[in-house]
Formats: sequence, C-alpha cells, structure tokens
Amino acid sequence: MPPLRRCCWAVLLVAWPSLPWCLHVPLDSTRRRLLASFLGLSTPISVAANARPDATDWAGAFAAKNAANAADGCIRSIAKKYVEMMPDSAPSFLRLAFHDAATKRGDGQGPNGSIRFELERNENLGPSLQRALRAIEEMVNMCHVSWADAIAVSGAAVVEAMGGPAVVVSLGRRDAARPDGEGRLPEGGLTAGALRDYFLQLGLDDEELVALMGAHTVGRWTSLLGVPDECMAKEGLAWWRCTREQGQRLPFTSHPTVFNNEYFKDVLEFERRQQMPRPAKRFKDRVDGEKLPPLYLLPSDLGLLYDEGLHQVVKTFATDQAAFFAAFARAYQKLVS
Repeated sequence: MPPLRRCCWAVLLVAWPSLPWCLHVPLDSTRRRLLASFLGLSTPISVAANARPDATDWAGAFAAKNAANAADGCIRSIAKKYVEMMPDSAPSFLRLAFHDAATKRGDGQGPNGSIRFELERNENLGPSLQRALRAIEEMVNMCHVSWADAIAVSGAAVVEAMGGPAVVVSLGRRDAARPDGEGRLPEGGLTAGALRDYFLQLGLDDEELVALMGAHTVGRWTSLLGVPDECMAKEGLAWWRCTREQGQRLPFTSHPTVFNNEYFKDVLEFERRQQMPRPAKRFKDRVDGEKLPPLYLLPSDLGLLYDEGLHQVVKTFATDQAAFFAAFARAYQKLVS
C-alpha cells in the first residue's frame, strides 16, 4: 500500500472511537482479517464481533510494523554500503550469519548473536569475521536492533547486493549472553551422508542443503599452501591462528564477489575432468593452451557428486539459477528463524 494511503488509514483508525457510533460498521472476524490484510498488518484487531473497536490495537500494530521496516532498511543500507566500499568483505557477512545460526539444535541456541563470544574458536579465527562483526556493531547502535537480528538481516542483504535473491528476514531475535555449545559447525571434509545428517539437524532437506552449499559461489577459504614450516610445527589454537594468517586465500569460484550458480558448474566441471583421458604430459610441462584453470573446491563440495539425490540437485541448479535462488532464499529463512 502507498505510504500516503497507509497514513490516511492510520489517522482514520486513531479517530475511529470518536466517530458517531451510527457511522461504525460492525467488524466481525472476517471483516477484521480482510481489513488487516488490506492495511498490510499481520495481526487482525482483537475486538469482539460488533463491539466498539480499540484503535490502539491497530495503531500499535501499524507502528510496530513501521518500526520493523525501518530497522530492516537501516541494516540493509549499512550492509550495502560495506559491499560497495569493500566488495571482498561481503561474503564475510554471509559466513557470519551461518556460523551464528548453525549452532541451533532446538535447545534455544543460535541464531542469537552468540558468535560475538566465539571468534577464538578454530572455525571462526581470522580477520574477516572480526571486520564483519565490527560492522554489525555499527548496525546494532544505529538501527537499535539486537546483534542476532543485525547478523541475520545483513547476511541476506549482502546476498542481494552481490546479485543474489532478495531474502525476507523477520526481526525479533534475542541476544545470547554467553557462547553457544562447541563442535556444532560442519567440517570441510564431510561426506555426502554426513552432510545430509548435519543439515537434517537444522531442519533442511536435500534441496535446501545443496542450496546453502551454493553460498560457496562467493568468498574464499584458507589453504595450507605457502605456510612456512615453523607455522606448521605449532599445535592447538596457535596452529590454527598461524595457518589462517599465513595460508593462501583461494576463491571457491572465479568470481568470488558475485552471487550466482557458478559454484555448481564448477562442481560438475570437476566431475567432467575426472572422466577425461589422463593427459600425457605433467601439468608443469603443458603449454598454456593445454592447461585448464584450477578449481579450488573443498572435499565437502565434491562430496555432493557421490550421492545420487544431491548430485541431481547440483545438476538442476547448474542449469537453472532461478531454482537455486528460490531454494536458497527458503533455506536461509529457515536457517535464521
């Protein structure tokens, strides 16, 4: 509904009790639902049928909806600003949202902003999440929202800013006061069966699982290439911190700041190369025309090829980007809810 019409209806609702009672139209439950839908309000007015309506119910719902829309817009505008200023930082917001939400197991944990207490864990080490969290703090202060809401909405915002689908995310998450349980994020070497078991815990089916894996169409991962021996000799948290700082950052795809279905094409390209005849020359002995561009995929990415059901979804998304976008939006909403 246009803003001017909303404003006029809001004034009418506030003035409703002062109108002559003979002008009131009895509001039975059906009429209340229809009027609520027309006004764009999610909750119909709670008055008895044919009773004098309480305008504060409508005005309160109207104000709450406007406040939520304003907060959502505030978060998204700040996230978009960071994408425009530092495109390479955009995938970090999406990763932050996943790491905050994926700790949930129906026990009140994630998505709840607890990631801000968990940056020293192995899976969260590195400067990228620290930078993203500083931006989240700006959203919390400027938009007057919880950390959990800022993280969830900003993840959706950067997906759209990078060319992906528009994902609607509701507000109202409460912040945790302590870190969530450890060992709840997936490892990069999971098999197809282990991936399915993991995402089932989050309430996601096979299509949604593969769609969330498609987030690897953006961003980079840290390899052990180029890590010095003294770094590799460290143990525990020192090893993780050193390898994250010294390791080579490799892009999952050739366009790591564009959200599209290139990831699925790369997964299938790996399969095609595996089926090619073995080359007669070693890679370093081939001329440029004989070389293929490298593919930087994790074992869990390739695991999608070794399960018939997941493999078929990969094929679908590789040829139908709209189907991928729709499944991703649905999966993200379920993940952060």
